[in-house]
Formats: sequence, structure tokens, C-alpha cells
Amino acid sequence: MELKQTLKKNKELFVKKWFQATIDTYPLQTAKVLGKDSNRFDNPVGAITHETIEDVFTLILEDFNQEMLEKTLDPVIRIRAVQAFSASQAVSFVFALKQIGEDIIDGNLIREFDKLVDKIALAAFNRFMKCREEIFLLKAFESKRRIHRAFERAGLVAELTEKDLLGSNKS
Repeated sequence: MELKQTLKKNKELFVKKWFQATIDTYPLQTAKVLGKDSNRFDNPVGAITHETIEDVFTLILEDFNQEMLEKTLDPVIRIRAVQAFSASQAVSFVFALKQIGEDIIDGNLIREFDKLVDKIALAAFNRFMKCREEIFLLKAFESKRRIHRAFERAGLVAELTEKDLLGSNKS
């Protein structure tokens, strides 16, 4: 049997086990809350995590590229990027798929499945780094803005008007 057929046949089991493995990366009390309800309003992180896992699994059953995979992983990675996860912890949930695969997939397809999981992990890591870069840039911009405002209040910096800017170009 081909890998995609095996995955399609066992999709519900994969998604269920992968979701459980993902929420198990959180502290015990948090994991209980995340696994409890998939309602987007009562449990937004749990619902988004479940939806993303299901979407990623659906995507790997089709033809996909790294960009599509990163885009699909974005919601769950974006959440994990703002939480207290290191890069390795944030993407570790992807590698849980390997263990799940070993329990479900025939031995002759495991190597091909592991390569697929590695592609997902690389896409997750790329997305995580992009999210962290965005966070860094936002923090830097906010710090710069706060310092500039403090200098303005102290009278150390004057706000430039459009006329000042235009006048300085006519040297």
C-alpha cells in the first residue's frame, strides 16, 4: 500500500494522536485545558492547534511545497512563538509524528514517512524563526518609539514638521 493511501485511511487516528502529543508539550494543567474543548471561543489555543494539525495532515495527502506547508503551520507556530518555548520545544510536536507513524504505518513505508515528517519540521522551524524575527522587530520599534517620546517630553528632541524636512533637503 502506498504511503498517502495509508495516511488517508488512518487520518482520524493520526490527527487525534498528533493533537494529544502536541498538547502534551505544555505543562499538565495547561494540557488539560487545551484538550478539553475544541470551541474556538472557550479554548482558542486548543481549537487553533487542532485545526492546524488537521489542515497540515490534509495538506500532506496532496501535492504541496514548503511555502504552502509553512503557511498552513503558521497559526500554531505563531502561538508557540509568543509562548515560553525555545525553538526546539516549539517545533518538537512535529517529531511526535514519527512515533505515531511507527505505531500505525508498515515498516517498509516508515523511511518515506520520516522524510515527510522532516519536511514538516523544517517548515515549522522556518515559520518559527520568521515569527520570532517579527516579534524582535516589533519590540525594537516599540523601544525606539518610547525613547523618542521620552526625549521629546524632556525637550531634548523636537518633532520635525514637514516644512523642516523639506527645508533640510534644499542645501
